[in-house]
Amino acid sequence: MDKYPKDTPIKNRLEKIRVQFLFDHPFLSVLALSIPHKYQSNPHMLFETDGVSIRVDESKASGYDDARLKYLYAHVLLHILLKHPFRLKGRDKPTWNRSCDIVIGLLLSDFQRVGQADEEAMVIESFRDKSVEEVYHALYRESDEGEGQQSEDNPTQQKMDIIEHEGDTQVAEEELDALIIQAMGAARKQGNIPASLLEMFDEITKPSIDLHTLLHAYMSESFFDKESDFSRPNRRFIHQGLYLPGYRYDRSRLSFFIFLDRSMSITGDVFSRFLGIIDSIVRMSHDFEVSVIPFDERVYVEEKKSYDAQGILPQIEFAKGNGGTQFTPVLEYLNTHAGEKNLAVILSDGYFTVEKAPAMQTLFLLSEKQNLKRFERYGDVVYFDLI
Repeated sequence: MDKYPKDTPIKNRLEKIRVQFLFDHPFLSVLALSIPHKYQSNPHMLFETDGVSIRVDESKASGYDDARLKYLYAHVLLHILLKHPFRLKGRDKPTWNRSCDIVIGLLLSDFQRVGQADEEAMVIESFRDKSVEEVYHALYRESDEGEGQQSEDNPTQQKMDIIEHEGDTQVAEEELDALIIQAMGAARKQGNIPASLLEMFDEITKPSIDLHTLLHAYMSESFFDKESDFSRPNRRFIHQGLYLPGYRYDRSRLSFFIFLDRSMSITGDVFSRFLGIIDSIVRMSHDFEVSVIPFDERVYVEEKKSYDAQGILPQIEFAKGNGGTQFTPVLEYLNTHAGEKNLAVILSDGYFTVEKAPAMQTLFLLSEKQNLKRFERYGDVVYFDLI
């Protein structure tokens, strides 16, 4: 039975829930006590958040009993804990919000004493153990194929409780990080935090390496064979009277193949930025050729786009494929063009089978984390967030 009637002021009801969180889920309690609450009219939901505050619409509270209110409160606090508003980064807002709700629904299904979910809670087991970005990619792919998504033209169908943060994002995120570490520290001491949440917490607190830095290091090591050479001393230490060998770079012609999986959802803007990263790296060599080739069930050699050191980065767009992906045609192409100074990148979601490693040095750049392990024996593997 509810301690308070539904018409009790929402502030009183939330105070009761915060006390319960203090004993059952201290990390939620720390957040709830530290994050500012703004009482106002919300366009969509009872609770909405921009990542640094919780916006509460008291007029919507009477429709929820204490158990459902507690669940929704935990839900919005997890949006903040997992930094969902800060991770939006220009993605489609309804699809991102739905993806975050799916991940939180699965997390809360592992909790005890966290209230009662209603029929609108999204607990979709096929997405368990996936990151929000992976869920988003899957839903975005569905929307590309015309499957049902909530309508931008009908706000009543939107379950939008995430608001993109405005203002100085870096400062706000740094302050939130300090609060999150404090909250999770309290939870670790109590020892009753679900393993699924701990894994997600570890993921968002690890320092991230941007794709440009990663590819720059990888391609530099792959392309340039450095040899010690005293005829060109290392200038860095000459002022100290130290004459150490410099490096002589073998800069023979480089052939760089980029295979784009047509079955994967990727926007033209994202692919253009990816090509820009590649271009800025290969320009370190005086002689190179970059070839971009789409594939799905076959390699579309007739659509290959190439440019070299004397050319400029072309505008490259490829139509979306019809479904299935086969790697054997790509393998045959790579083995035919294998060479000491050749390098390939396979840009894909990884939903295909590889039975043999290519003869050419190959980097699998995958958008689905669950597929990374399968590819490790066949080449270098890196996760790539496409957005």
